Amino acid sequence: MVRPRGPGAALAARLHAALTDLADQDPLIRARTEPGGATSVSLYGEVQKEVIAATLADAYGIEAVFEPSRTVCSERPAGTGESAAAMDRGPAPTGHWALGTGHWASVGLRVAPAPYGSGNTFRYETERGALPRAFHQAIEETVHATLGGGGPHGWAVADCTVTLVRSGFNSIFSTAGDFRALTEIVLVHALKDTGTDAYEPYQAFELDCPPATLAAVAAHLSSMGALIEESRAAGEAWLLRGTVAARVVAAIERRLPGLTHGEAVWWCRPAGERPVTAPRNATPTTPDRLA
Repeated sequence: MVRPRGPGAALAARLHAALTDLADQDPLIRARTEPGGATSVSLYGEVQKEVIAATLADAYGIEAVFEPSRTVCSERPAGTGESAAAMDRGPAPTGHWALGTGHWASVGLRVAPAPYGSGNTFRYETERGALPRAFHQAIEETVHATLGGGGPHGWAVADCTVTLVRSGFNSIFSTAGDFRALTEIVLVHALKDTGTDAYEPYQAFELDCPPATLAAVAAHLSSMGALIEESRAAGEAWLLRGTVAARVVAAIERRLPGLTHGEAVWWCRPAGERPVTAPRNATPTTPDRLA
């Protein structure tokens, strides 16, 4: 979360506009408005946060205050499953129907994993004219909002295909609000029933360190869950390459000067996501993809 140093809705609006402008220039930055008018920004690394703060001050004349960063993970469906709810009181012939929902709507959804990086997709297996257009729109908008609001683990759901497989309405009593409320209930149930896997961002790193410090550095990296994929002499130094969970990068960087007597050269970059793990001595609040 980020806010301007100073009160006023106008200053907050200027900050959000500036962050949106920066996000348009850099695909690694995402800014969004949170409930209550606050702004959150997703980015890679504490260094990038410092760069953004300096840019806001120099280019936009806004002094920004960032709250402590946290790592942003994501969830993906672990399999394929369906859930549905009907407005009628009688038993449905097939499917997992929750009766007596209190909403004048019937909604059935199937959730399934999509290819990595493809994003979330909403599809129809029912006839597009089976519902009024406003009801179709209410279902689709609610699906995307619910996925973005967090899955069973509390993180936004990514790379998920949601298909409308059943629908029904009452021509007199049904409203778009009925479909919004029921769609969220059905989708949350489908995600819980199917299950999701949590993923966290990783970094690929390169490290040059003095030979005398190699053992201590390698031991520290291993204790933080880093996977050292290459280790070789490079001139008068040793070069280490590998990957590590983004949440421990800052902790590693804080220790390196002491371990290497200030003679290390460290570089890292985003390297996708992997299933969430809990390495020994890891620091969960240490960020890379930050919010």
